[in-house]
Amino acid sequence: MKVLIEQGGVVIYPLLVASVIALAIIIERFFYFSRIRREIPEKIMQQVKQNLKNGKISESMKLLKKPYNPMYRILFNGILAWEKGYTEMEREMEELKMIVFPRMERRLPMLHFIGKMSPSLGLLGTVTGMIKTFHFLSLNVESQQLAQGISEALITTAFGLSISIPALAAYYYFMNKLEHVVKHTEKRELELIHYVQKLGDRHAQVQD
Repeated sequence: MKVLIEQGGVVIYPLLVASVIALAIIIERFFYFSRIRREIPEKIMQQVKQNLKNGKISESMKLLKKPYNPMYRILFNGILAWEKGYTEMEREMEELKMIVFPRMERRLPMLHFIGKMSPSLGLLGTVTGMIKTFHFLSLNVESQQLAQGISEALITTAFGLSISIPALAAYYYFMNKLEHVVKHTEKRELELIHYVQKLGDRHAQVQD
C-alpha cells in the first residue's frame, strides 16, 4: 500500500477515499438486504387471507409483524386500516411505500457515482503521469525517473478500474434486489386489496 501511494501520485488519494466509501456502502447494504426475504411465501399469504376471512385480524397482523422487512411492513400497515375499508387500506400502503422504498435505495446513488467516477480519476492520473514522463524526457533524465511517470499513469488507471468494477457490480446487484422487492410487494398489495374487496362484496350480498 505504501508503494502504491508513493508511485500513484496525487490522484491516488481521492481514489483511496472513494474505495473506502464504496467498501463501507457495499458492506452496509449487503447486511441490510440480507435481512430482507426476496418474497412473502404463498403459505403466509394464504394464512393471512384465511384469518381475515374468519375475522382474526390480530392473527393476520402477527404473521406480518416483521419490522425489518419492508414487504411485510407494508401489508401490515394496510391491515391496520382494515376497518376503514379497502380504499383506505390501499392509501395507507401507498403512503408507507413512499417512505420505505427510498430507504432501501439509500447510499446506492453514491455507490453508482463512485463506480462511474473512478475510471475518470484513474484517467486523470494517467494524463498527469504521462505529462510527468514527457517532462522528464525533455530534460534528458535517467530512465528511472521516466519509469516513475509511466508507473504513476498505469497505477492510477488500474486502481480506478479496480474500484469501478466491484462498485458498479454491487450497485446493479442491489438495484436488482430492490426492483424485485418493489414488484413483489406491489403484487402482494394488489392481491390483498382484491381479496378484501371480494370479502366486502360477499358481506354486502349476505346482508341484502
